[in-house]
Amino acid sequence: MRRLSHITHVGRSIDLGRGSNVFAILAPLGGALVVYGLDTNDLRRAVSTGLATFAAWAIARELDPDRPRSAVLAAIAAPVAALVVGTPAPAPLFVVMVTLRILVRSTGLPPKTTDLAVLVVAAVAVGDTPWGWAAGILLAFAMVRDAALPGDPPPNIGLWGAALAVGVTARVALGDSLGAWEMPETSSLGVLAAGLAGAVVVVRPIPVLALADWTKRSLEPSRLGEGARFGILAGTLSAVASGGPGIVAIAPLFLTYAAVAVVRTLTGARA
Repeated sequence: MRRLSHITHVGRSIDLGRGSNVFAILAPLGGALVVYGLDTNDLRRAVSTGLATFAAWAIARELDPDRPRSAVLAAIAAPVAALVVGTPAPAPLFVVMVTLRILVRSTGLPPKTTDLAVLVVAAVAVGDTPWGWAAGILLAFAMVRDAALPGDPPPNIGLWGAALAVGVTARVALGDSLGAWEMPETSSLGVLAAGLAGAVVVVRPIPVLALADWTKRSLEPSRLGEGARFGILAGTLSAVASGGPGIVAIAPLFLTYAAVAVVRTLTGARA
């Protein structure tokens, strides 16, 4: 793990000695196989679902680091979302995951300059859709916001955030890919409602026992809450920008918030 920290400060290794981490490897495979088997052998949809399942698990670990069950429930919900509302878009989900990781600072270290450069390029590359733009623009604002949160920010993170905001907006504008707003179907509205209701619980600050990966210091509750707010904002902006397609693309994110809220409520987590 220490060797990884020499390369990146936003990457996290997976300790396969923990059952929840083994589940993180098996759940995407299972989700992909279920969707492939039940959905007329659609390989593209199956692969997208598998990737989205892992992203949902990782997002839940950022949102609720003290409760692995939240990530398990989120990973189970992702394939359900694919079957109920449609094919998810994994790329913006991973952008949201990185956004949370920067704000929560679950590794304990600020992003390296090389991390920021790679993230800007990657987010602009996948920002050719309304949901990609929504995830990218929230990552840009998160970079700026990170400088005001506890802990030392990386050098010039605000400039990197500004560059990303300009780049991702130019990408979607020049590609003329915003498209027309489409009325969501009932199932999509249900997923959106579940996510927003869950966010009401998830954004509330609660004590955090988890330690940062590399510094072994306690995570900041204020950072955890800020990450939760930015995550649901990315999903909401996606829905506002394009309606039904934006909800479908990022549906696992909404159900992840619902999953975390359910687990927190059942385990009696208190502010």
